[in-house]
Amino acid sequence: MEIVLIRHGQPEWVKDGEYTVDPGLTEIGKKQAEKSASTFEKHSIDEIWVSPLNRAKETLKPFEQRNIGCKIKTFDWLREALDDDEKKLIGESQETIREYFDHRNTRSFEDWMETTHGAYMKGFSENIVKNLEESLSDIGVISTDSRYDRLFDLSSSKISKLMIISHAGTMSTLLSYLLNLPLYPWTWRKFLPRHAGHTFLRSTEISSGHFFRMKEFNNVSFMDNGELKTY
Repeated sequence: MEIVLIRHGQPEWVKDGEYTVDPGLTEIGKKQAEKSASTFEKHSIDEIWVSPLNRAKETLKPFEQRNIGCKIKTFDWLREALDDDEKKLIGESQETIREYFDHRNTRSFEDWMETTHGAYMKGFSENIVKNLEESLSDIGVISTDSRYDRLFDLSSSKISKLMIISHAGTMSTLLSYLLNLPLYPWTWRKFLPRHAGHTFLRSTEISSGHFFRMKEFNNVSFMDNGELKTY
């Protein structure tokens, strides 16, 4: 089984001088989505799961137009993280927003754990894992063990190729779960993919089941223009 994780294209965070928490894509972001979709064949993906946020839905559009997914499902639990401190940034100046993220993203590990964001990320990731396991189970992909690596029973799997279009924070949780890696509030900065980049996971069979290995991370080789390779 193969799982393709795709981050949305470049968002238009500031529009008409105001910060928005649910932006659509910039013109660059739309081009990134087009390039991203152009590398896949028609009906080459059994199911595409997508976040309901605008930047993910707009990234999905060229995939829909090319009929790449045989089935498309929108899941609310694929939303990006948004804690109370971030909500307070609505209407603030670009300088204030930049200063906030510069401070948050460079704090110590201890500060990450103890702040509002740290507490929020714990609940955020737990919600994703709970719903991910339920949704995977619905397509016959069952987690059976996580002592050494996360093992899955794929004997009843209904699909062979799954694509998930979501966000950096969401993807960090998905990767941590599927690869059985520790998850911390700053993990999204460790697994920071480029906009519309492709990350491929492929299952490997052993005597006791299947585990997922990372085949490719953050591939944007299809972006033939340097300005499209953004974070």
